Amino acid sequence: MEARVFAIEERLKSVVPGPVGAANFKLGDERAFNAERLLSDPNFSLYCLDFENHHAYFTETPPDCDLSRVPFMYQAQYQLSTHLVRISFDTLHRLSSEVHYAQSKLLLIYSVGRCGSTLVSRALNEVEGIDSLSEPDTFTQLLPNRGSEALSYDERAALLRSCTALQCAPGLARGKDVFALKFRSDVTHLAPLFYSLLPQAKLVFLYRNAEPWARSNWRYVQVAFPGVAGTSVDSPRPDWNGRTMLESLAMRWLGPMQTIQEMLQQGIPLFIARYEELTSHPHEVLGKMFAHCGLGSRTVGSLDTVLTQDAQEGTVLSRASLATAPTQLTAENLAALRKKIEELAPGMSADYILPGTYLP
Repeated sequence: MEARVFAIEERLKSVVPGPVGAANFKLGDERAFNAERLLSDPNFSLYCLDFENHHAYFTETPPDCDLSRVPFMYQAQYQLSTHLVRISFDTLHRLSSEVHYAQSKLLLIYSVGRCGSTLVSRALNEVEGIDSLSEPDTFTQLLPNRGSEALSYDERAALLRSCTALQCAPGLARGKDVFALKFRSDVTHLAPLFYSLLPQAKLVFLYRNAEPWARSNWRYVQVAFPGVAGTSVDSPRPDWNGRTMLESLAMRWLGPMQTIQEMLQQGIPLFIARYEELTSHPHEVLGKMFAHCGLGSRTVGSLDTVLTQDAQEGTVLSRASLATAPTQLTAENLAALRKKIEELAPGMSADYILPGTYLP
């Protein structure tokens, strides 16, 4: 199968959080490449999709880079990759048909973000035989508002299925047999589509009360996007369709919560936990989560080491980085947030507990 490989000569982005894309690199001359190698060499991993040209890109990272051990996969791929490999969507689908993994051993981790999901991804890597990836970003690209608007339902579904299989390929090449994908929070909107295509996968949803979540998220936005720092959380912003940051925060928290609530009403099985219990009773919550995912009989490594570390150390989301955020949400801001949530979703509140949430 035809593929082309390019040496990466320069990294062009000034801000790491996203979006992913081949345009983030200055590339050298291209040469032919054996696409089958993408299935057998664990140093190659799916990075991004180009919807306009119907291409997919894989990065090659050094042999000592284990992408299952980094806080954010897409960030490590950007910072550490040496080459990009380009294939067509047709080749992507053909390669995916050669990836053989058990659907029942696929774990899909959804969340509202800023709620311990990176910690959970790291904890899963302490379980024997698991390859747990934190934020592979091709799935974020598949959201309708991220450049994939022109895709038909069938095209989106086919890409989601193929991308899932190919995210498992490096782990398979390293002898793993269980695969966990922890997504960015927005990808929760794709959870119903995932379930329709992969109904045997084990599903986990993590969330946090809206007020502490909003405080954490507002600190993140200021640090990750310097242009926002110093602006008022109440000021309308043109790039958010005239919404204020506070309104945007309310909608970003509500979106995943409402999607999961709808799935629960359909009887779709999920393990659901809050940050509040994950941090106060971590061993109990993780133990129940592992059991839900069929991992109860597997050997678990040092969870205590994972629990004492900053899961996002070395990134713009580390505790040290977020501590530099110039402004905090006030009591008035949080009261307005509570009111906005209740206006947008009658029956739901800032401290709403989803049915079935595991409470030790």
